[in-house]
This record gives sequence, C-alpha cells and structure tokens, in this order.
Amino acid sequence: MSELFEIYRKQFVIELAVVAQYRVSIALWILSLVAEPIVYMTVWTTITKQQGSVGGFTGGEFAAYYITWMLVRHFAVTLSPDALEWRVRQGEFSALLLKPIHPVHTDIASNIAYKLVALPIILAMMLGLATIFPPTYNFHLWSILAFIPVMFMAYLIRFLSHWILGILAFWTTRANSIFQIFFVSEIFLTGRLAPLSLLPVPIQIVASILPFRWMIAFPVELLLGKVTPEDALVGFGMQTIWLGLEVMLLLLVWRAGVKRYAAVGA
Repeated sequence: MSELFEIYRKQFVIELAVVAQYRVSIALWILSLVAEPIVYMTVWTTITKQQGSVGGFTGGEFAAYYITWMLVRHFAVTLSPDALEWRVRQGEFSALLLKPIHPVHTDIASNIAYKLVALPIILAMMLGLATIFPPTYNFHLWSILAFIPVMFMAYLIRFLSHWILGILAFWTTRANSIFQIFFVSEIFLTGRLAPLSLLPVPIQIVASILPFRWMIAFPVELLLGKVTPEDALVGFGMQTIWLGLEVMLLLLVWRAGVKRYAAVGA
C-alpha cells in the first residue's frame, strides 16, 4: 500500500506539470463542460416560467440540479475508451506491461490529479452560473458528508466501465460502435438530459438496475437533499455491488486480453 500511495503521489506531481503546460486546452475543455448545463438550464427555466414547475421542479431547483450536475460531472470525468483503444492499436501497452503496477492505477492517479487541479476553476464557473440562474438548494449536513464517499464510488464505477470498454480493443481494433451505444445510454440514464424522476418509470428502473444512475444521478440527488438516509444507504450498497462486479470483470478481461495481446505481438 505504501508503494501504491507513493505512485499516486508522484503521478499527481507529474500531472501538475502537465496541466501547467496545457492550460489553454484545459480551459477550452472546461468551457465546453459549462456550455452543456447552460443549455439545459435555459430550456428548463424557460418552461418553468410558463408552467410554474415541471415534475415538482421549479426553475430554481432546475438551476440547482444542473449546477450541481456540473460539479459531479467534473468529478466523474474519466479516461475515454477511445484513448485506451488507441493505446492498443499503437502498441503502447507493450511499455505499460513492463511496469510493476497495473496501468489502471497510473490512469486513476493522473485523472484524480487533473480533477483537483481544475476544481477551483469549476467552482468559479459554478458561482458565475449561480448569479445568472439563481438556484434553490435544500442542503442537509448528513448528505453533504455522505457525498464524498458516494462521489468517489461513482467515479470509480464510471472509470472502470470506460476502462473495460477500452480494453475490448484487445479483441477488436474498432470498438467505436460499442462505445457510442454506451455513451448514448449514459445520456439518457445518468440524469444528463433531465432529472431521472422526470423520466418514465421503466427508464428509471433500468437506470437503477444498471450502473448508470449510480455514476452521476445519485450523487447529484444526494447533494441536493432529494435522497432519504435509508435510500442513501441502499444507493451506496448498489454502488458497492457494481464496483465489486466491475473489479472482477476488469481482472478477467485484462488477463484474457493481455494473453491475446502478447500472442498477437509475438
């Protein structure tokens, strides 16, 4: 564990240097992250001005939802499956396999370091949006405290999902169609277009059975105080189950994929 901690610490230092070199590209990426919730808030606040509320959400509650969603989305951003596919096609995994640690740890360390470095900018953007779209919050101390472990679990679930999809490239060098199916599912089942409570019940059930709700929607709902303590425990349990399943699946897929990769390379 001490060696693993040291690797994460050093990776964070490296990421600081990388961020310093690519400030413009990171700034552009953050702006793109802000643009999406602005569109959603504009649409929903316009509708609520005409109708008063939609599905129990007022304009202020929609603003609070998407401002919080932006924060959760930042924490939930992971390495794209396309990047992993590119590594396989370019033979980059050959060098990674020589390292004494699983490549997933390096990617997680780099990803977390980036999030921490970019967090102050995200918070500033959230404050700016709050002045344009005044939010209505209903915070609870327990839900704020519970948000930290829940968000970390949500991040790991999404990260491992994308990592598993990416290493499917061991079997097919063009897995983009599979990625697109997954991303489209994320759009509808993670509360991205609209809060899940506004969607048809069958879609809510599918989102809760599959890992999608537990990646983004659940942390948003928790931080907004729309989840009871009992439901929060159930949600954390679902996150634990899905994380455990993904860890086991990753180990199986990785071992089989590395054997195939080595065989092809030979």
